Order: sequence, then structure tokens, then C-alpha cells
Amino acid sequence: MTAFSNNIAVAAAAFLLFCHSLCGQEAQVMTLYGHVTDNGNGDGLFYSSVSLSGTRVTNVSNSDGLFSLKIPEGTPASAEILISHLGYMTSSLPVSAFTGHTLDNPLEITLFPVALALDPSTIRAIDPVILFRSAFYKVRDNFPNERAGMTAFYREMVKKGTAKYLVLNEAVIDIDKGSYTGIQQDRVGIYKGRGSINYDTSDTLFVKLQGGVSTALQLDMAKDPFLGFTIDEAPASYEFSMEGAETYDGRSFYVLEFSPKPQAKEILFRGRMFIETESLAIGRVEFSMALEGREEEAASLFVIKRPPGTRFFVNSADYVISYKCFDDVWYYDYCRVDVNFSTRKVHSPFRTNFSVTEEMAVTDHKNGGIAIEPAGRVRFRDVLSDRVADFTDSSFWEDYNIIEPDQSIDVLVRKIVRQLQKRD
Repeated sequence: MTAFSNNIAVAAAAFLLFCHSLCGQEAQVMTLYGHVTDNGNGDGLFYSSVSLSGTRVTNVSNSDGLFSLKIPEGTPASAEILISHLGYMTSSLPVSAFTGHTLDNPLEITLFPVALALDPSTIRAIDPVILFRSAFYKVRDNFPNERAGMTAFYREMVKKGTAKYLVLNEAVIDIDKGSYTGIQQDRVGIYKGRGSINYDTSDTLFVKLQGGVSTALQLDMAKDPFLGFTIDEAPASYEFSMEGAETYDGRSFYVLEFSPKPQAKEILFRGRMFIETESLAIGRVEFSMALEGREEEAASLFVIKRPPGTRFFVNSADYVISYKCFDDVWYYDYCRVDVNFSTRKVHSPFRTNFSVTEEMAVTDHKNGGIAIEPAGRVRFRDVLSDRVADFTDSSFWEDYNIIEPDQSIDVLVRKIVRQLQKRD
């Protein structure tokens, strides 16, 4: 048996998704449907932020730019819906503009690129290392100073080749998020879960994902910096440079690039950090493992146990983590992990490809933490496939009665939001 873990030796991964502040309450809602596109080429703008102005009711568009937003029944027709995307002007539309539009006929919303009102010469003059260190030193000012309770939807998938899903797991989880100013650990518990395993006699390799939920939280770079290094150590192994600036959700962000220095011996990462220009809050981090010629060496960071006579290669490892600001405080919001690897028998020219995907979207935040029952607690060494059976509840999923791995995560959460609203 081979156990595959993407809990790499770094705590390093956002796309933003909220059910909204009505979670946990009985409430009547109405749903708005829209399609966000680029003014120039008409392409859908994926992961655009959509929110009801003045509230925490928010969601994001999927990979095609489509979104749904559930707002309280009785919201005034003149209330504003804000739609924003990195590098584009924020659009504001009244609720009444969505009247008559459905899932199959969403409101078309066009966003226009915006020229950021920051002097390029000023941006170039910023010392990137100082900006990097300042963003992390400001974490105590920008992120929660006390425990925070969260509800999230988590899913993980192991796929063989291009078509066969070997492992599919979904769970609604509770998170007791530790303060960003201390050494408090995050705790996670399963509320509801389900999964499927699809192996047959033709499969010569049995792949299991260990520690997936824990890894998704360890990727919280604002809490556990920085890709295996302390803030002071990182500039010795990474090059930092200013890429420019972008706007998102009505805010301006510096874009800070990082990449391994040529002399680095470890397998490191390259990517971009989005740092808000006013507060210096870390809003988003995108990064990938720098593999160049070290694909087999990288496999040792992932594969815990392997059968004899089999070689493993990491083809790519990509990560995203993002944060969302409420009342001037930034919260962990979304992460995604995509790892592609291949195996082959010694002396064989043929490879078998596998992919592992993790995705977690926070649907609700509340101050003060949340109690995690010991029986449902998830630990790093847990394999979710071995745990979800204990939390299966067919009545919870109702009409969403099969796992749909190709659906975007916002569509999946939309299907269970009613059940979340019924929860105490």
C-alpha cells in the first residue's frame, strides 16, 4: 500500500467562498444569478468577489465567471451588489437588476480593466525585502488576536489518468482557528462527511491521502511563515522583486514575486504575494514547487510509503491561499492544492499519472473560537477516507446525493447551504 501525503515539509495555499452570515440560522433567502466577464475579450472572470454591500453576505464566481448569491428575503431592491476582480473596476448593481434572471439565464456583468493609481516609479522604488518583512510583521495588526470559529466545506480527490477518480471525499468541517499572535494550534472537527473509493483488480497501486484537512490549514502562510523559513531567514534563500500592483474588491495590492536563489540546495517555490497597499495585509499567495530536474527527489516530500521496485515523480505542485477582510480584520478564507505525480516500475518506460486535489472554502466566521468534540477531531495522520463513514448522514445531503468532482466548489456549497442554515 502506498500512502500519498501532500503535507510537504513546508506549511504553505484561495479562492474565496462564503455561504454568508445567515449560516446557523433559520432564514428565508432569495438567490441572485450572474455571469462576470472581461470587457475586452468576453472571457468569464473566475473567482470574482460578489457581495451584498454593508454585510458579510458574499460569494465568488466559478471558473466560468458564473455565480449565485443568496441574500435575505426582503432585501431592498435598491440595495447594492458589489462585483470585483483583481485588476478590474468594481461594479455596483442594485438587487432589482437581477430580477427575472435564473441559473440558466444569469445577469451578464461586464468588468473593465483599471489602471492602478499608483506611480510605477514609486512601486519600483519599494525595497521588496522590506515589504516582505513588513507584511509579516504586520500580521498581529491585521489578523485575529483571538481564536476564531469557522465552518468550511472541504473536498479531496485522487484521480488516475484523465478520467478515473480513485478517491472522492467531501466534508463539512468545524475549525477552531488559533490566534495569529501566539502559538495556539488550529483544531478541526468533522460535522458531516461522505466519500467513495473506486479501486478494482486492475489497479496495481493503491493511493491514499493522509493529513489533507490538516495540510489545508497548515498552508495558512500568515500564521505559519514562510515556506519552511522564518521571516528573517527567507531572504537568504529567496529572491524578491516587485511585479507591480493590482486592484481587487476595491483595494489596491502590491504584487511581490519570489523565486529560489540559484544556490539554493532545497527544493523551494516560486510565486506571488498580494499585499494590501494601505494595511500591508497579506491578501493572497499563489505559488508552485520549483522542480526543474528534481521531480523524483521531490517525491520524497510526498510519498510516505511505497512498494518496492516503483519510482515516483512529482510533475507539478501548485498552491493558492487567500484571505478575506471583515471590519478591518483579515481571515483565512480559501485554499487549493493541486499535485500531479507519476509512477513507473524500475526498468519500465511506461508511467502512470495521478493527480491529487484539495480544496477548502470557509463559509462562516465568528469570533471566540468553537468547541471541537474529541470524537470528531481530525489529526494530521488521519486519512479522511477512513473517517468519513463515521459522519455519514444521507438526510443532510438531500438532493445533492452524489459526489460531483467536476463541479466548482461554489456550486457544491450552494447545494448544501440550506442544510447549513438549519444547523444550530
